[in-house]
Amino acid sequence: MSLLAIMTPRTRLVTTTGEANLASLRAVFSQARFQHVPVVDSMDRVVGIVSVKDYFKELSPMMEAASEQAIGLMMRSRKVSQVMSAPVFTVAPDTSVRQAASMLVERNISCLLVTDAQQRLLGLVSWKDLMKAALLAKPKPAQPPV
Repeated sequence: MSLLAIMTPRTRLVTTTGEANLASLRAVFSQARFQHVPVVDSMDRVVGIVSVKDYFKELSPMMEAASEQAIGLMMRSRKVSQVMSAPVFTVAPDTSVRQAASMLVERNISCLLVTDAQQRLLGLVSWKDLMKAALLAKPKPAQPPV
């Protein structure tokens, strides 16, 4: 099975640009609908990714001491490009589920961006997508001993 069958397609993803500010991600992450937001350029090519972990890591030093107004100012002044992870691990749509799972484990990451040959975003596959695929896969019948 290829990633094309299990990935979240580009049309269902929320993306951002490197020039956007952190405040623009607040609604995305606070609704917990997405754990990762791909960062793309004007040609829809992948340039990075921001995870909810990256977002809160940026905010956490300020959370106890800063006022709400100071946090808001920081979120409006910090660019996504300053907190995103880059370069990003990308894969082709015909990558097998097994290969993708191996990449996640070896690199200790939680998702892969699926891109075309020009690095344009096609979709995202997360560890949850891979687990669902594994659970839905039909087990092979047992082979009798020879």
